[in-house]
Amino acid sequence: MTMIWTVIRLIAFLLSAAGYVAYARAYLKIPVRASYIFVFSSLALLMYLAGLAGVLAYAAYALFGGGLILLLVLIWNKKISLAYNISSLSALNIAFVVVFGAIAASLVNTLFVHYDNFSHWAVVVKYMLVTDRIPDAVSAIIDFKSYPLGSSSFLYYIGRIVGNGEGVMLIGQAILLFASFYAVFGVIRDNKRFLLAALLGLGCASMAYFNISIRINNLLVDFLLPALALAAVGAMQSERKSCWIACLSSLPVLGLLAIVKNTGIFFALLGFVVLVYRAVQFQRADAKLRPFYWVAIGTIVLSLVPLILWNVHTSLAFPAGSSKFSYDFQTLSSFSIDKTPEQIGSIVRLFFQTVTSPGQLTTFGFLLYNGIALAAYLVARFVFHKRWKLLGTLLLLDLGVVLYYGGILAMYILSMPLDEALRLAGFERYASSMILFFIGALAMRLTMDAEDSFYYQQGEQRDYHAFRSLTSKNIYQVATVLLSVVASLILISELNGMNTIKRAYADSLPAKVEAMVGDNWHAPDNDTRYLFYATDQDDQVSSYYLPYVARYFLFASQADAVSTFTDDAFMGQIQTYDRFVILESTPAIRAYMQAHAGLPGDPGVYDVRETFPEAVIPGE
Repeated sequence: MTMIWTVIRLIAFLLSAAGYVAYARAYLKIPVRASYIFVFSSLALLMYLAGLAGVLAYAAYALFGGGLILLLVLIWNKKISLAYNISSLSALNIAFVVVFGAIAASLVNTLFVHYDNFSHWAVVVKYMLVTDRIPDAVSAIIDFKSYPLGSSSFLYYIGRIVGNGEGVMLIGQAILLFASFYAVFGVIRDNKRFLLAALLGLGCASMAYFNISIRINNLLVDFLLPALALAAVGAMQSERKSCWIACLSSLPVLGLLAIVKNTGIFFALLGFVVLVYRAVQFQRADAKLRPFYWVAIGTIVLSLVPLILWNVHTSLAFPAGSSKFSYDFQTLSSFSIDKTPEQIGSIVRLFFQTVTSPGQLTTFGFLLYNGIALAAYLVARFVFHKRWKLLGTLLLLDLGVVLYYGGILAMYILSMPLDEALRLAGFERYASSMILFFIGALAMRLTMDAEDSFYYQQGEQRDYHAFRSLTSKNIYQVATVLLSVVASLILISELNGMNTIKRAYADSLPAKVEAMVGDNWHAPDNDTRYLFYATDQDDQVSSYYLPYVARYFLFASQADAVSTFTDDAFMGQIQTYDRFVILESTPAIRAYMQAHAGLPGDPGVYDVRETFPEAVIPGE
């Protein structure tokens, strides 16, 4: 029954969003492909501002109701056809609905496994849903308080309307991702040429292969960053008549991108470059020489307002050093290096060894798509005599990758803790974000060049002569089928991978902790102190994975874990806690429990004062 109610509320949420999308299309003239990410990013920004103002719950219900009212008004006034009509039943739209439905059906009962869900991304959304406010300086359960709340604000919104739960959070993230990829298809002018959709679809689907470390069955935003950046580019390209509308379409997307994560500003900068380029194109095409440069500059300034507000908020609300990745505009010039030259040298050597390793998935993707793009350009240039823009795009993207990698190296040297920097913690995820953007941007440029190369360019009015010859038509049809099949197989493989991880959840550490302590959605517990005992299998204790998982499910800020102990010192350690949780029973802990508590030492939650008569809680 709970699942049915969740589905009903999700449908109501989507209907509310449809009201905003219809309004954006009919009255703001937002391009169809860009309309969904325009609306969802706008909603995320409004919730973000509501969080800063301290009115999260009120804003969520007001926005939800506002969308439903807009939908009803448009239907009543018979204006809904301006946004949704028979043209909405295209093959591409149907494919998007089918794929999203399959992914959502898998995610709705998926549970978190990845470490970083429990260290930050899931716990901050849970905190917002439980308290109806954003974290502040006294939110002890949140470690990285200066992380921006862009995507978290949207996940709070969908969670407040649809319901609490890990599956609902994941569907919210998937909505942002699918809306972003839908905007990517805005680069296609002729939507009836399904070969173009198949080609671009294959490019987008292939990103899943290089997204193994940040796939969509968790809340990590490293995939959302390139997706939003590509969506901003798609929004700018989808509007071909008005610079004002192109800038408006991309404005909330760029604003959200800058506050998804601190590194989001780099991807926003990529969007800014494309925005200025589009302004130049509009300027050259307009005989009246309207001030399109100023429109682009104004869009960039407005898109940075959310980030500026966040930095003002963090500087006022949080103490310095509350996040290992924190920064603000006042201290960007005051970095101090806390590592010795020898340590920096070790970091640099390991970094270049990793980057140049053929076995590194991101390196393989970079080299592979450089080769594909170069080969496609050479064939087009010397076989078909077409002057594609693909080579120039490739060179610019290569430069972007180099700069991004330089930024990653600088982060390891300047702001990453030494133990993490010496093992390049998180490198695969950080690098994947840029490589995914690289792949997506190349696929967009290749699709645009391919469309420009058709012998007959079709407009809104179709004619019977769409191909140069029967042979070219047959090649077109076979290529469309092959590209569609390959893209489908990649997506099916991704779905199977997600379902395989879901089936293995019962054997995971989060499943064991949840079975032991439950999934608590009460106010954060900052008083009760928990000590967990378990083996250090797969570094679950030494990597702090177990404490983070325990904090999430208990929703308590004080949860620690041990895997080894000495009999004499352990009692002194236990005395500083209120609850002792045996997650895994071993001969050592059974012997200890038998000697000090007269108990067999089975897995369970034990009250320290009641279980150990010799334990004295300090201060009591």
